Amino acid sequence: MKKISEQLGKLELGQGGEQTRNGTIRADEFLQEIKGKRAINKFREMRDNDSTIGAIMYATEQVLRDVDYYVEPAKDTAAGRKEAEFVETILKDMEHSLDDHIAEALSHLTFGFSLFEVVYKRRRGPKTDDPKSYSRYSDGRIGVRKLASRAQWTIESFDVNKTTGDVLGVKQEQNYGLKSTYIPASKLLHYRTTNTNNDPSGRSILRNAYTSYQYLKNFQSVEAIAVERELHGVPIGRIAAEYLSPDATADQVSVRSQMEKILRDLKFNEQGYALLPSDVYRDIDGKPTNQRIVDIELITSNGSRNIDINPIISRYQHDIARSVMAEFLMLGAGANGSYALSKSKTDLFLRSMESYINSIFDVLNKQLIEPLWHINGLNFDLMPKICAGDVAPHDLRELGSYLRNLNGANIDLSDQDDIVNALLANAELPPKKVAENGNSS
Repeated sequence: MKKISEQLGKLELGQGGEQTRNGTIRADEFLQEIKGKRAINKFREMRDNDSTIGAIMYATEQVLRDVDYYVEPAKDTAAGRKEAEFVETILKDMEHSLDDHIAEALSHLTFGFSLFEVVYKRRRGPKTDDPKSYSRYSDGRIGVRKLASRAQWTIESFDVNKTTGDVLGVKQEQNYGLKSTYIPASKLLHYRTTNTNNDPSGRSILRNAYTSYQYLKNFQSVEAIAVERELHGVPIGRIAAEYLSPDATADQVSVRSQMEKILRDLKFNEQGYALLPSDVYRDIDGKPTNQRIVDIELITSNGSRNIDINPIISRYQHDIARSVMAEFLMLGAGANGSYALSKSKTDLFLRSMESYINSIFDVLNKQLIEPLWHINGLNFDLMPKICAGDVAPHDLRELGSYLRNLNGANIDLSDQDDIVNALLANAELPPKKVAENGNSS
């Protein structure tokens, strides 16, 4: 028993992975092109350059910005409700809205993690001369001035405890050749998509779409070149044989070089043209013929292509959307699709949105509200929590069918005011009014 107690009392013996030792971004990634800070640049390129990924990220941001939130008191007492109101005032007293913060925090979906520095302030009221202490409230408590974003591409590395892998802080690059800045974890909000292997850089939701994106980008480039060649034709030049001979004179080599430049740069646009000499060959009698010494023509292909590239591009777009459960965005692009299929795919996407928004509020509760409670010396038994509302609208038709089934089973809920008000809230209707005598109206 003594040996067991000694073992239990020791520090952690193992570690989650390589990243818990050196703090490198995506240190455990086996593809070199998306390892370290190269991963940040690649995922940023995917988000900003690809229309399918851009649509997915825009839909995600707009859906989650519209989610309501509420502060749930730790206890249903006057003191508990007072502290819940304090948290509500903190969220409304920042230099930016909570919606704006959530929109920025969602960048952790693209990069795997997002970081914000918590900038505190003493709430000295609206009449203070110090803009850093300005507040609509003058209770003297420590509040939050702003949650300042720290862009992923400015993060050099995570500072981690080499024994436990816990994040101690981050090193951030500075502009104008200044030394890097160290931000301790106590000042940070650290969002990440997953805690797998205790990786502080998380895992981008675009990781599984990387291969499809690379192929899609290549095929789109091939398609653009093919269309250009198909419309313009392939330039073919004709020139006398002696100009192509290894024994060509310097003047002939110069003419050939000019001809090659014309063929290479020839484009069918508002600036495209070819200026050629009008000289023609002469026959044995010295008379001019119709055969030009230098000539250019465009050769175009005949018939249809053996490979239709559009289905290939469409397949990779579907793969990208499917990898983040947003394939419903592609419905209607083809001949197939149904309401049932659309609803099931949309419901799955919205369910993933619920997990995203709940993880954001979990971080706010753990890394923002809990430190504020400690700094202000407040009672942790009264510490409330921020909760997210519903992401997806309720299907009133299904809800109505369920209530009819309850009524058919002689289960009457009409006298349960809390249930009735919850049902009315689902339909975005005002709650029942309660008269002074306590009866509902």
